[in-house]
Amino acid sequence: MHIQPLHSYGWSEKQETQFEPFRNRNLIAVKIFWEGRGYFRGTTGNEPLLLSCSGSFHTLRELGVQQTPVVGDWCAIQQYDKNRGLIEAVLPRSNEFHKPAAYNEQPTAVAANIDLGAVTIDAKHDFSVRRVERFLALLKADAIKPILILTKIDLIDDIEGYCKRLASRFASLPIYPVDSLTNKGLEALREVLLPQSTTILLGRSGSGKSTLINALTAREEAKTAKVRDSDGRGRHTTTSRHLYRLANGALLLDTPGLRAIGLHSLDEDAFEDIALLARQCRYTDCTHTGESGCAVSKALLEGQLEQDRFLHYLTLREESRSSQEILAQRRAKDKAMGKLLYHYRREIPHDRIK
Repeated sequence: MHIQPLHSYGWSEKQETQFEPFRNRNLIAVKIFWEGRGYFRGTTGNEPLLLSCSGSFHTLRELGVQQTPVVGDWCAIQQYDKNRGLIEAVLPRSNEFHKPAAYNEQPTAVAANIDLGAVTIDAKHDFSVRRVERFLALLKADAIKPILILTKIDLIDDIEGYCKRLASRFASLPIYPVDSLTNKGLEALREVLLPQSTTILLGRSGSGKSTLINALTAREEAKTAKVRDSDGRGRHTTTSRHLYRLANGALLLDTPGLRAIGLHSLDEDAFEDIALLARQCRYTDCTHTGESGCAVSKALLEGQLEQDRFLHYLTLREESRSSQEILAQRRAKDKAMGKLLYHYRREIPHDRIK
């Protein structure tokens, strides 16, 4: 391989093959580790570079050939100064994480090439099984493997009870209770943060993500601020997405705290127990709302499936479908308007066009 320094950031044979055409154009490979207001910071593995998009890249993006760069991307750049460069291309992504969309918004990719999604929950002020379900559905929709980090466990008397409750609801979800101020539980968490892998941290404002990063890096990398004692909430201390590198080579992607967790789609496997039961239904298109031969309804009646969990599943499913319908209607409307404007311009005499 030609780009040895980037191996520590996860560069592999796959990226080497993808980058070959750009190497022939004397471009350089970088990993994006920060973005903000149209500018990016990337690394060659040896040095950081301040990056912006080239004019040709803007054109290709408008044509739909290229995607807007995000943190975690591998990019081909033209270096024109010691610490500056122009992004000429984004290499194909293994996956994307989409920002939680509001009810009628188009989901937007904000991070790429993610190996693990860490849902960070304040065990004292923000513990909610339904919120965990919503975060898991968000990660499952983007095919990102989840783990759960319970922070501020020093404020909880019965943290084992919390963990047992979560384990009974999410049998396959790895759970890591930690106290970032005393480093309790961090060694177990470090074991799952593998070298050259990228983990995205998700959580609401005040969940302790920045304090956790500082504890894992053993440096004051991320800005922190006081939170209210009453509810654990506070001001956003993370205002941009930033990739941090741990001593063992693991990469942590910090994100701004989320105030709302909208869903753009729902992967049925986000509710593994319901998905497993659904495979036993008589009809493959069973909606689990009264059809004969429905295994999910049977499990509900027999007490094998929690009613609260099933009702939350229906809520998220309906929310996802409504969002998709609204987006489809918006796309159809935009397409129709584009056609109307096209025909209108063709019918106007050229001498009337200013």
